[in-house]
Amino acid sequence: MGIEIKSLSNALGAEAVGLDLTQEIDDATFHTLRQAWLDNLVLVIRGQKISTDDQLRFARRFGELEEVKSKKDDVHQKQYVLYVSNRIVEGSKGALPDGEMHFHSDQCYYEKPVQLTMLNALELPRRGGETLFVNLYKAWEGLSEDLKAQISHRLIYNQYDYDVDPTRRNAILNENAPHFVHPMVVRHPETGKLTLFVNRLMTHHIVGLDTDQSDRLLSALFDHVEQRAFLYEHQWQPYDLLLWDNRAVLHARRDFDPSEARILRRVAVKGSRPVAAFIASPNARAK
Repeated sequence: MGIEIKSLSNALGAEAVGLDLTQEIDDATFHTLRQAWLDNLVLVIRGQKISTDDQLRFARRFGELEEVKSKKDDVHQKQYVLYVSNRIVEGSKGALPDGEMHFHSDQCYYEKPVQLTMLNALELPRRGGETLFVNLYKAWEGLSEDLKAQISHRLIYNQYDYDVDPTRRNAILNENAPHFVHPMVVRHPETGKLTLFVNRLMTHHIVGLDTDQSDRLLSALFDHVEQRAFLYEHQWQPYDLLLWDNRAVLHARRDFDPSEARILRRVAVKGSRPVAAFIASPNARAK
């Protein structure tokens, strides 16, 4: 199967052309795809009108599937498919149905965030709902040496506590919400590159700093990470299959008309615990 990889922006993103994922792909083709995903962080495969089984089969080529941890239809059954939808799909209400959503990293509030997220666009609004991605390699590289020194040995507290409003970080520390402490700067387990591991929606505070210090530093980092030089904005087309490396990108969503359907089928692949690029300083170990 001959394929072509086309760059989508200077920051990140590529399109793979010449694929039909209703069919099994050979090992050589998959190797090309996987390397393109690692190199470009976001990979788009257009026109993939595939079944749920097709999507699951393709996702399994990247690793073990991650079970759905929220919005499960049956808590006693394993579930690997989640619909990001503002409509009822297969008898169930979708997750994250409407509106804008701040930049974040999937499941960064767990010990082992997912490594890959994959969406298939089944139904789309006429306008809006674009997905934005930022390159965390470039965000780290673009920091001043002084700022790198300030954060290299720090830890961050991430939490999932945005059900009420996914456009703002909750200022309240909710210890009952899913949360985990991770390094601010991590090393990608496959490429070896350093990434800045913070995000506006879920990073609550920097461990070991007082609230004012933490808020000021995080605000500066969020603004730095989200600048256009590091960004690719995906304009969805029907049956796009889009997959990204959750270990090196953040993503966000633009608003759209809630009267129009937006249905994307989501599958994710298990990841590993992020590894610190630098040893945390002793004063950063307290909560």
